[in-house]
Amino acid sequence: MTENPFSVLAGEAVPDSRVRVDDVIAAGRVRVRRRRGAVAAGCAAAVVLVTLAGVAFAVRPPNDGPARPSPSPSPSVSAHPSGCTVARVDVDGDIGAAFTDPSGRYVAFSRAPDPGLLIVYRDGVVVRRYTTGGRLQTWALNASGTAVGAVDNDAYRTTTDGALAMLPRPSGAARVWAYGINAAGDVVGEAAMPGKKFRAVLWRHTALDAPVLLPTPSGQSSSARGITDDGRVLGDLDQGATPYLWNADGTGSALPTPPGMPGGHPIQIAGDWVTGMVNYLSVKNFDPTTGRRAGTGDPKPARWQLSSGTVEILEAEDVFNGSGRVAADGTLVINRFTDAVFWDGTRLTPLPAPPGYDHVQVTSISADGRVIGGAATKNTGGSIEPFRWDCRR
Repeated sequence: MTENPFSVLAGEAVPDSRVRVDDVIAAGRVRVRRRRGAVAAGCAAAVVLVTLAGVAFAVRPPNDGPARPSPSPSPSVSAHPSGCTVARVDVDGDIGAAFTDPSGRYVAFSRAPDPGLLIVYRDGVVVRRYTTGGRLQTWALNASGTAVGAVDNDAYRTTTDGALAMLPRPSGAARVWAYGINAAGDVVGEAAMPGKKFRAVLWRHTALDAPVLLPTPSGQSSSARGITDDGRVLGDLDQGATPYLWNADGTGSALPTPPGMPGGHPIQIAGDWVTGMVNYLSVKNFDPTTGRRAGTGDPKPARWQLSSGTVEILEAEDVFNGSGRVAADGTLVINRFTDAVFWDGTRLTPLPAPPGYDHVQVTSISADGRVIGGAATKNTGGSIEPFRWDCRR
């Protein structure tokens, strides 16, 4: 399996979708020549709106005005961010990416290669530093500055005394990864179980030594990607066959997908909104030797609104798998092959690249959309470097 450093840095908990950064950059160069000059605040974007009933949907053409189309039950969201400034996170010349917590106060820098390194900043000041042997990957950071992820094939959470506390595996699990954490410290992730099955797992902050496998329909795999402060858990069934949301009491239900776009891979939940990819099954072939889905294709970035039971599909060029992050008002920031763009439901707005850099990838966005973490590299090659964006809302 090849790996794209950007996809690891972006916190993609999608083991089957990593590709080499060189391939992403090379493909991006071809695509950027095709579209150069076309990316602007009013970029064309068609949107498909689907209800939970799966009956009515509409394709929305580009809209230069602020009005929302009348068929949409979704409330309007705030205007797209503008006036973003960008600054490199000072990590003494090291390479990696930056992540932000929902409040925007904490920013973490994570480097995967052995030895792994994680630095946590609060209001721009280093408060904790963690090092470990093995491959360290960070996937989430909560509003207390606690990070979760994996070292090689074991899940971890950080502690305030500078340690990486390994989370126990559920009984029978061969490997385990932590992908999400809420304000209370509840952690969710995925465990590799016997029979090449994967199961969504929850570590409650009151019983971190007693992981719980979330209820999953008989015979299916499951994975958990994020958890809200009220205990809802976001994930999927059968490696993207069904996007799924568990309630705090353990009951669950599928999230809708558009007609003709089967399967879905949710990535993040913030407030009433979920972001992820759909059209997942149509391009992902199941590999019985690993229990994963593998293949290439063209999944579509999506945004679900939970209160209305709808999903919107963004039709835009050059989006790569596992790309979206969402603020609590529904504003998305989406990674493309060479840049990142905001989508507020009506238009695309490019995120500014750092001076001298032309490849940008975003890993996280604060709940209010004001702070963004990510990485950038140069067209001529070189290191992947951590950056933070501060945006007026």
